[in-house]
Amino acid sequence: MKLDEMRGCAAETLDYFIEVMPDCPFTANDIIVEFAPKNKMAERAKALCAKYVPDKIINETQTFQLNNSIGANALIGRDKSAVIVRINYSDTYDNLRQTMFHEYTHIYCAKKEMPDGEHFIDTYGSGTTPENPNMTSDEKTEDGLLVMGHHVWSEFIAQYYALVHTDNWVYSFANAVNSTIRYLGEVRQDTRELSMDSFAQVCAYLLTCCDADEILENLDEPDFLYKDSEANGEGARKTFQSNLLLLRGHIQTEKPWEISKAFITELGNRFLLFRMMNTLYFGTMEEAAW
Repeated sequence: MKLDEMRGCAAETLDYFIEVMPDCPFTANDIIVEFAPKNKMAERAKALCAKYVPDKIINETQTFQLNNSIGANALIGRDKSAVIVRINYSDTYDNLRQTMFHEYTHIYCAKKEMPDGEHFIDTYGSGTTPENPNMTSDEKTEDGLLVMGHHVWSEFIAQYYALVHTDNWVYSFANAVNSTIRYLGEVRQDTRELSMDSFAQVCAYLLTCCDADEILENLDEPDFLYKDSEANGEGARKTFQSNLLLLRGHIQTEKPWEISKAFITELGNRFLLFRMMNTLYFGTMEEAAW
């Protein structure tokens, strides 16, 4: 696509988003979209933050990610918000449309996740556990769970709605299983952010399958994604199912974008347990392969 086509796609998707999402808390004029080349992503993101999100600090890790791996990133402000998007001439219109819907959902949910309009992580989590020397051990543990649970939830719900509203393919669990297993293999103890993102992607795809309800009714059957006969297979299966059912229950509520401290803490706990069991499961499989 040409740059003008990318801009047109972003604008069309924003209009569509505002039309289909209930009680959208922003207008098209409230969202700034900027496209930048790969090596300018962090620079332009920082400039947008300085103008629209002055309380957000982009650290060294985020700077590296923006310039190397991130295709788009929502920068959420109190009034206006921005989305920085990497220029990718080989991208397709449909793929960019899904990406833009995903980023707009981040802004939408951040503004609607609490009844008073406050941002959840600003209220309950510091988001700076490793750098805050004044936190007690218990506070660090709680904050870590909240930050992790909120990250998983944010990526899940953004991808879930992007798939619901922009994916033209109707796929069953059988169609999705191969890519699902590949993503699950990335959920490891030594890949913190990749683990959260990959896990959220898996759950979003499974819960938007055309036969999701049928699948979820049979979750207790052995060998669902994992072979119970293999070492740590049953533990990985059961902890994954626990997460999937928690997410499914929440998206079935009247206002699934609203979240509570109890829900996010529970999701953080369940995700941590699954990541541990999944690490053991795939570690055992790799040892057997050697």
